[in-house]
Amino acid sequence: MKKIAIVGMTALMGLALTGCGSSSSSSSSSSSSSKKASTTTTGVSLDNYKSIQVALPNGGTATTEAKVKSMFGKSDQSTQTKVTGLSKDATQYTWTNVGKSLDGATVTVSFYDGKAVAKAYANATLTPSDKLTTATVDGIKNGDSLSSVESKLGTPNAESLTGSGALSAQIINYTSIKGKSGASVSFTFANNKLITTTKTSFN
Repeated sequence: MKKIAIVGMTALMGLALTGCGSSSSSSSSSSSSSKKASTTTTGVSLDNYKSIQVALPNGGTATTEAKVKSMFGKSDQSTQTKVTGLSKDATQYTWTNVGKSLDGATVTVSFYDGKAVAKAYANATLTPSDKLTTATVDGIKNGDSLSSVESKLGTPNAESLTGSGALSAQIINYTSIKGKSGASVSFTFANNKLITTTKTSFN
C-alpha cells in the first residue's frame, strides 16, 4: 500500500429620525441582513473549510493565512509541521470550536509563506449514512476522483488534503455508516485519483 505523507479554517447599524419611518425600516432591514450574512460567512463550518484552497508554492492557487483566520477566528494552538514537498516546516493552526456542520471535529490548516499548503479535519460527528452499502463501495474504482467519491458517499467523518496537482495527496475516512457500528472505509488519493480503498469491519 502506497503511503503518502499528509499533514494532518463585520456588522452595519442604521439610525434614523422619527419623521423618516420608511428610511429607518430600510436601514433596520439592511442591518439585519448584514448581521445574518456575517453569521453565515464566518466560523469553522464545513462550507468555509471546503472553500480553502491548498497548494504547494508555485503549484496553484492557495488561500491566504489572513483569509482563513478572518473566517475561522482565533485558533486554539499553532505548531511547526513537515509537509511533503517543502524544504522547511509549515505552521499548522488548530481549531476545535467548530460549527454544527463539523460537530465534534478538530480542524487544522497548515501555511507556508502565508499560503495554505494543507488542511484536515477529524472525528466529525455525522448522522449515520445509508449511502455506504457494499454495492456502492465496491462500485468505486481506482482512478476515480475525490469529488466523484464524495458525491456518491456524502461528507466523510475525516479528511486530509495536501498540495495540488502531481504533488497532491488526499485521504478521506467514513465511520458513520448506518447499520455497521465500528465499521470504517477510507480512500487514499494521489493527484486527485483513487489509489487505495481500505475497509475495516465493513463486509
